[in-house]
Amino acid sequence: MLKTNFLLLGAGLFLSAASHANGTLPKLPAQTSLFSSHASISDSANCFQGTFQSHQTFFNMLLQKNKDRPAAAQQQLAKMFAKEDFERYQQQLDCQTFTYTVDGIPVQGWMIKPKQHQGKLPVLIYNRGGNGGYGSIVMGFALQRLMPWAERGYLVIASNYRGAHNWGRNQPEHVGQDEFGGAEVNDVLALWPILQQSPAADIEKVAMFGESRGGMMSYLAAKSLPGLKAVVSSAGVSDLAEELKFRPAMENVFKERIPNYQTRKDDALKKRSVVHFIEQIPATLPMLLLHGSADQQVDVKNSEQLAKLLQQRNQPHKLVIYPLDNHGLRKNRKQADAEIAAWLDKYLN
Repeated sequence: MLKTNFLLLGAGLFLSAASHANGTLPKLPAQTSLFSSHASISDSANCFQGTFQSHQTFFNMLLQKNKDRPAAAQQQLAKMFAKEDFERYQQQLDCQTFTYTVDGIPVQGWMIKPKQHQGKLPVLIYNRGGNGGYGSIVMGFALQRLMPWAERGYLVIASNYRGAHNWGRNQPEHVGQDEFGGAEVNDVLALWPILQQSPAADIEKVAMFGESRGGMMSYLAAKSLPGLKAVVSSAGVSDLAEELKFRPAMENVFKERIPNYQTRKDDALKKRSVVHFIEQIPATLPMLLLHGSADQQVDVKNSEQLAKLLQQRNQPHKLVIYPLDNHGLRKNRKQADAEIAAWLDKYLN
């Protein structure tokens, strides 16, 4: 059986190059309005243009990129990116990729919301997983994981975090670096003032949703966002030192990403581990923790340990473990999304 996450990489990582081949984002068509007037936003683009102007042009690219794969792969792609879904999103959703400046560094972001809505929209800040270019939000991922939430009536906003992975061959001089829970946490925090100047965003109804490394980013950001109403973490990392025992290969990522890692390892890992700074997060902030018991990338003990700490603080939370499921909760995706929807409905509506 073909794995969905493999196909998303095949249909995803190369898509970012199509949007940033020249190192800059094209301007929006004149008839399209920016979603926020915040001064940090320098340019923006409609997601549904160029290669993505129609399902046919999008799917032709997917087929070309997967031409050496068996016929079953192409059939799976057709199911993953159905024409009716693509065209419905294109007609009903306002999808923008935008560049915003944080600490003097240009960063790529995504914003997706319904075109037609009454009043302000509740907000879902999405924090991606991976590191550097691996796990970047691209059109294939947005179609699969972000647009369904916008279709439910949320303004979805996300950062791709700072770094060279945001740019093509002609990248700006200063692009910063993904420090895996370091300076790029500011890229998430900087979305808040952007939302404050977005006419469509209800700043009183903001939740955060992180997957894998994105869970860690959500915990770190929650320390500085007292207005946050809820957090959802799927396969989130809560204790990096313990995670290294489970997955020693992650040390290669830490060495590459975390500044001065070799000389300050213990301190760097603690600063990124919520089990060591839980007291800095409001004890009233509701947290939903989802995890697969057979996750081979992030040990399920990360969520179990955090749930125990939340219980000790009497902090509103819910832990859901899916037996024998993997890192992406592929066997229980619909059930997990239903849990998330119920959590957001409870605390944002």
